[in-house]
Amino acid sequence: MRILLIAAAAVVATMLADASAGAQKARTYTIAAKTIQSIEEAAPDAPLVKPARPRKVLVYGRMPTHPESVVCCFKAMEILGKKTGAFEAFLSGNPTVFLPENLEHFDAVVMNNTHERSPMLPQDMSGLSAAEQAEAKAREPLLKKSLLRFVTEGKGIVGVHGATAGSVQWPEFVELFGAQYNGHFTSDFWVEPTEPDHPLVSFLDGKSFEVFDEFYFFRKGLTREPFPADRYRVLLRLDVAKTNDPGRRDDKNYAVTWIRPYGKGRIFYCSLGHTARAYMSPAVLKHYLAGIQYAVGDLKADASVEP
Repeated sequence: MRILLIAAAAVVATMLADASAGAQKARTYTIAAKTIQSIEEAAPDAPLVKPARPRKVLVYGRMPTHPESVVCCFKAMEILGKKTGAFEAFLSGNPTVFLPENLEHFDAVVMNNTHERSPMLPQDMSGLSAAEQAEAKAREPLLKKSLLRFVTEGKGIVGVHGATAGSVQWPEFVELFGAQYNGHFTSDFWVEPTEPDHPLVSFLDGKSFEVFDEFYFFRKGLTREPFPADRYRVLLRLDVAKTNDPGRRDDKNYAVTWIRPYGKGRIFYCSLGHTARAYMSPAVLKHYLAGIQYAVGDLKADASVEP
């Protein structure tokens, strides 16, 4: 199994960049022990539903400009899997994990703040030889096709926060989630479930929760049109009764989380997950657990919208 996988250490999570022919570059970011403890305490103790079989989830990320976001997400996903037993998280920053022979071993992929133009190219292309760069560029279409086929044929994909803020040169990836970043604010804000009885948010009992994070606005894919919230199964949105209305939408429907089908596969996107504090929220972590269990196929949920 030709996969470069890593596990986060107790205090230091290592994000491995892409392997070149003769060397490998690593970037590190230290998470405070107190932060890790807070994430562990916030994580649920059990899965929302019993896994049908052992699940393997690839968590992919390596963005050096957002080290706190990426590393805290890595740690949170590792903790969620271990503490609940819902899945086993495999962490990687090497795009060759998306080769078909590697990807076939997973039930779902988590795109961890992949805030980059070309996530399927090595992170440090400039540091590679001309031959290595040519090889990487030649391999890129195969990796893209592999991930799209992975979802289309029945697997799942989870987008975390910055996953909708990059890949502008890959329209098919943008279409997976159906939206693209279109501005933000950072503050404490309240989030509410739109369908209190939906399996991915029912644990909230219809109640809002507060989180400190970077709130995203969206547009429709790569267009200039506003995000069509009524055409997606939006499950969480900004609670404008408890948070000042940003004044960006007449319908006041500021989507935070949605699910949608893609071929035979399942897509879950949540814009929460920029700050370390977001990963210390029990509501956020339980919602991500729900999204992952949905993506792997264990948590059954309706993703359709009314015509």
